[in-house]
Amino acid sequence: MAGQNVSQRTHRYDAFLSYSHAADSAKADHLRRGLQNFARSSWRHLRALRIFLDNASLSANPGLWPEIERHLADSGAFILLACPRSAGSDWVQKEINWWRAGLGARRMLIVVTGGELKWDHGAGDFDWGHTTCLPRTMAGMFSDEPRWVDLRWMSEEDPGSLRDSRFQQCVADLAAPLHGRPKEDLIGADVTRQRRTKRLVRGALAVITALAVAAGLGWVNAVQQRDEAQRQARLATSRQLAATALNLKDGNLRLAALLAIEAYRIQESPEAIATLNRLSTDSPHLVSMVSSAKDISALAFSTDDEAVAVGDEGGAVAVWRADDRALRARTSLPGRITAVGFSQDGKRLAAGDSKGNVGVYDLTRKTLRRLAPQPESVSSLGFSLAGQLAVVDEAGTVALYEESGKMVRAKRRGHSGEVVVFQNVNSSHLLVRDRLGGGALYTVPELRTVMESNQLSLPAGQYVQAVSNGGYCFGFLKFGQLSSTGLPKIKGHESLADTCPDFPTLPDEEAKLLALSDNGRMAVGTASGITVADARTEEQSQQLRKLTGVGRPSLLKFSYTGGRLASAHGRTVALWDFHQSSRTAHSHNLPLPDEQTMLVTPPMAAGPDGQVAWSNLMRDHFGQETKLHVWSPKRRGMLVGRDALLYDALAFSPDGRTLYAGLGGKVESWQIQDTRLVKRHTVSFSGRQDDYPDPVKIAPRADGSLVITTDDGAVHVVDPSAQRTRIAVPRVAGDPQRALLSSLSDDGRTAAVENSKGAVDIYDVDSGRTLQSVRLKGEKVNALALAGAGHALFLDGSRGTFARWDLDEQRFRWQSDDPNGARVAVSADGRMVITLADSGALTRWDADTGDRLGGPDVPIPRSTMAGIGGTGEHTGFVVDSAGTLWTATEGGAVLSWDFSVASWIEGLCRIADRNLTDAEWRRYVGTTPPSRPTCD
Repeated sequence: MAGQNVSQRTHRYDAFLSYSHAADSAKADHLRRGLQNFARSSWRHLRALRIFLDNASLSANPGLWPEIERHLADSGAFILLACPRSAGSDWVQKEINWWRAGLGARRMLIVVTGGELKWDHGAGDFDWGHTTCLPRTMAGMFSDEPRWVDLRWMSEEDPGSLRDSRFQQCVADLAAPLHGRPKEDLIGADVTRQRRTKRLVRGALAVITALAVAAGLGWVNAVQQRDEAQRQARLATSRQLAATALNLKDGNLRLAALLAIEAYRIQESPEAIATLNRLSTDSPHLVSMVSSAKDISALAFSTDDEAVAVGDEGGAVAVWRADDRALRARTSLPGRITAVGFSQDGKRLAAGDSKGNVGVYDLTRKTLRRLAPQPESVSSLGFSLAGQLAVVDEAGTVALYEESGKMVRAKRRGHSGEVVVFQNVNSSHLLVRDRLGGGALYTVPELRTVMESNQLSLPAGQYVQAVSNGGYCFGFLKFGQLSSTGLPKIKGHESLADTCPDFPTLPDEEAKLLALSDNGRMAVGTASGITVADARTEEQSQQLRKLTGVGRPSLLKFSYTGGRLASAHGRTVALWDFHQSSRTAHSHNLPLPDEQTMLVTPPMAAGPDGQVAWSNLMRDHFGQETKLHVWSPKRRGMLVGRDALLYDALAFSPDGRTLYAGLGGKVESWQIQDTRLVKRHTVSFSGRQDDYPDPVKIAPRADGSLVITTDDGAVHVVDPSAQRTRIAVPRVAGDPQRALLSSLSDDGRTAAVENSKGAVDIYDVDSGRTLQSVRLKGEKVNALALAGAGHALFLDGSRGTFARWDLDEQRFRWQSDDPNGARVAVSADGRMVITLADSGALTRWDADTGDRLGGPDVPIPRSTMAGIGGTGEHTGFVVDSAGTLWTATEGGAVLSWDFSVASWIEGLCRIADRNLTDAEWRRYVGTTPPSRPTCD
């Protein structure tokens, strides 16, 4: 049988493998493949031996035993993989018993994979007191000690390679009796076959490799050309969409935002990133946009400015939060909604329609109550403090309803009612003002006429008119100038007199719509958008704001305070907040006063977990002045140090538990404890103390030491608990009155210091050795910053050059000639580079290419004592580990800014409140629309 060719074999299988499926499945399969491949006579033969191995779970189907018996009978040898698990296996014992009943110990080979096996020479049997890998049913089966193979070194999880030398020896021990040949001959034959096979394989591989290299080079070249062509096509599409988005942004910000997002997703080009940034920072007062199923026909704010009601042509009324897209309630009436209004407490909403229907919706209970209808279309309505509701229709009928919904009285006078307002603290009078500027004053609840005025002359043609929410201000706009009037004064009702302030003359653009507030604000709708004008006062210069992104409005409505505006455009309502300085900026209620006549830029530092620190005069809730502050989002508040100093440089320890603050020749350590700062340690600078060098940068190290640069160009190192610094880099010789610029890497191992000749020297702090020297040709350095990891240096020059120096390659990666006049902040990873110009303009740059990506402007301070320098000169800024920019402006506030592409996309999706339609995709992109939405 062994060693014979297939036609001479007496058994179908050369051996039967018996094993425990739970313990040796991988080893059994490995051994089967080893026996099949060992000492093959030729590479043309698939296997040297045929080994039966059952990989099925035999315990799941006892009916398989007859099939197993047939394979046992058709096998020339029995190989037992012995281990404690197989010794306890009923199936393994049945297979052993079947073989013992036939050939007995002959042709049985043992492979130990686990446990112990020991032979008792005296008894002529296994030592069953120590043998654990064989079942006791094998007692007396062997008369002489059998030779067995040890595979206990092999792992079941990772059996290893088939060519492992130890494994090959074990396979040879088993294959020799199965082949009927000496082990040495088999090993020699296997080696010879392997060598012959290797020669054939090498020859074939050489030919194949040569062909493959030739084909591969052609394929790689073709793939590179294809990829480059596809990249160029994507880049062209991205640039086209970005340009289209910029063209659309003033009139259709929603569509422009969606196109800009798709431009970035198609190719992350600088143009796409710059467009996303531009759209995120344009129209800074825009809060959100909400949609309706039909064209918008009525708008109203709640008295606290927190909610806005939207009525449409289809009779639907929706209540939205005024600061986002949160929907609070929905209801409806049969006709076109013509008027909506909130109760004074904001708990009820009244609506009237074109059929005269009136309904009051309870926002708490979510129920609608229909009231007695009006004869004509409702033109205006309003609530009193006591909950009464006044409604006026187009025919001039005035109806008064009790809070219960019962109509108290109705009166027809002829004033159609543009605005209905209850007067006096106890709502004892009702003012009805019409769209022509006239009006009437009635007593409540009698509706007795106290005053009535129809005497008003309006200009001929091409004018627009409006009445404020409170009814005090009526005016018409013609040739860009607002002319206003009020109801005549009568005794006891002086508040009805003309209270409209003077507004600046608007640009020469045809007005289509007008809205007025009671506190001196005017909004004008034109063909190109919305212009908002603040009243002219002695304290503040006039302000004109252009609200872009929405096109020509169909409705304009101020909130009661005048701080918010709602504008309708077809089926879309845009909500505006004039207290919001930017859609990418977040206020944290941290105002900074400026009561110094000298110009100071507040120093800032960012720590882990969103912590930020700054030094500037502030006052706490008790009016006490404080000058060192830490704000943390986790604590939702500000930690205040009771110190009287204003510091020059700040830095957090790596764990964020300590704040280092430097000023005038020393650095103090402040420990952050719950809601306060506790001073722990003070270190003085080495050198002449009468020079009072001021710290410029502080970099804490992981070992607890500090690295500090000072304005005299020196680099100091502070060991933990030391009282004085040691100087790693000496001060720069030169003008002692001139402060030198410097920067440190985050780990404090690299320092960049301006020298007296206008260049920047880069030092290894530990050795004090100068590594490189960098110079902007023909320019003085205005600002510099090392990337957090110390691999790049960013320089801003006096003639407008902004450049990146690569420390590893020792060359300029790029230089931009776009004028800045800026200071520089860099994120820890060096990927986000932001400059701040004197004008307050923030700009993000592409750190790899030097492309200018744009940015918002820091809000102009409310007031500054110094009165010199631009907004940027009064502002400190820093980038935290999450990529958020923080600014602190004297006379302004501490703000955080979204400067990541992901935050821009998220904000634009909130504005868009929809996705590109298939028609829009085909029109602007020109391909089949993708299955994924632009905004989730």
